Amino acid sequence: MVKTLFSCLLLAMFILGSLDVLWAEDTGDELAVLRSCLGDKEQFEQKVRTFDKLHMAIARGLYAKAHALEKQGEKEAAYAAAQESERHINLVQSAYDMGLNNFSDSAVIHNYFGEFAYDYLGDSHKAAQHWKKAIQNDPNLARAHCNFGMYALHSGMYSSGFESMDIAVRLEPDNPDYLYNMVQAYFAHSLYLMQARKMTREKIFSEAMKMSKKAADILPDDFEVLRDYALNFFLGEEYGVKVNWKDAAKAWQAARTKARTDAERFNTWLNEARVYKNSGDSKKTMECLNAAQAIWPDSPVVQQLIKDLKR
Repeated sequence: MVKTLFSCLLLAMFILGSLDVLWAEDTGDELAVLRSCLGDKEQFEQKVRTFDKLHMAIARGLYAKAHALEKQGEKEAAYAAAQESERHINLVQSAYDMGLNNFSDSAVIHNYFGEFAYDYLGDSHKAAQHWKKAIQNDPNLARAHCNFGMYALHSGMYSSGFESMDIAVRLEPDNPDYLYNMVQAYFAHSLYLMQARKMTREKIFSEAMKMSKKAADILPDDFEVLRDYALNFFLGEEYGVKVNWKDAAKAWQAARTKARTDAERFNTWLNEARVYKNSGDSKKTMECLNAAQAIWPDSPVVQQLIKDLKR
């Protein structure tokens, strides 16, 4: 944890400028580096985001420390760490207040403050208001459209949610985050798409898989994205589609090449076995189960699947 926080400090000093950071520390005014660039909106937008990342990384570290201390029975030390964590959160709030007071027309600041309000203040209504303000100030800010779109979908406002997500993907068609979010939205709200957009279940699955594959192609080294694409094949039968199990197997093989832990490799072997089981290939199913068992010999799931296959 200390190493991570120290790395964040080094990165922030590099981006903000080490002299500025040191000067702020010497004067005890941690907002000084931001106050010094109030005459330049673009520079402030960049620095307030870095300030946010730095202080929230510290806040999260302190919160984890407080939780650990509390478990150890060190209540006073835990309280002190929690208070210091809150101080860093308040600093970020003050930084955004400064930015919004001086640059009320900044779509970037409104968008980032919305993310801060949603993630750390727990105020989704305030977040949504700032995302809408960001979109008013800059209709081409795709990130604000995506943020508001996901908020609207989670809130049951499907029409405006999909409209915003459509805009985000249209503005940045190669952004894997937007593609990933849209895929989740398609699968989570397929009933709405069938009723409002007259899409068939087969069409919904087909479009979602195209976006999922595109995200995987854009990020070929990202295990989570590759795994998500591979998992989506299992939804095919649910949508009345004949699944291409060969492609599904290749997807799990691609994910395995980027697995970082034995647990992730085990997961890819187990799911590839499921693919071959669904396609009726018992030989390859057993090969994958044996590979999974080599990683986790006592896995009850693998043992049961092997027993079932031998019956």
